Formats: sequence, structure tokens, C-alpha cells
Amino acid sequence: MNTIRQQIIILLKKNEQGIRELSQLVGQKEAEIRGHLPHIKRSMEAQKRTFKMTPAKCLKCGYEFKSRRRLSAPGRCPLCKDSHIQDPYYRIL
Repeated sequence: MNTIRQQIIILLKKNEQGIRELSQLVGQKEAEIRGHLPHIKRSMEAQKRTFKMTPAKCLKCGYEFKSRRRLSAPGRCPLCKDSHIQDPYYRIL
């Protein structure tokens, strides 16, 4: 039996996933998944693996949050101030 973090790592090695998909696949709340991601990122960096994050994107104006370092989705777009934001996606290479 794998831990939640190990399950997430296995899933991210197979496919790019968002927090919502990971939550459904692992059977945990999205907030709990968000809490595991920084630890997984550090672990992968220590193993010389790449933790890739596809940035969040505003669904109204198309702005991409490329310079954002936090792993969670932003609340509002800085350009149009809309809150319809596509969550970032994660992958382990």
C-alpha cells in the first residue's frame, strides 16, 4: 500500500494532472493534495527529477500566470480581474 504522496508521484509520472483530477484519483480533498505538492516537488528535485508545472490561465482573457511560483491556482486575473481561472497542471519527468 502506497502513501498518498507516493500515489500522487506515480500518477504524475504517468500523465499531466491537475489538483481536481489528483483529488478524484487518490480519494482525498483538493486542499490535502495542495499540501502535498510542495513536498513532492522538493523530493523530486532532490532525486534530480523535473517537477513541471503548466501555468494557470485566465479563461476570460487568456492571460497565463507564467511567472507564478506558488503551486496553487491564483484567485483573480491581474488584467481583467475575472475569477474564472484554469488550474495549473503538474507532471514529473
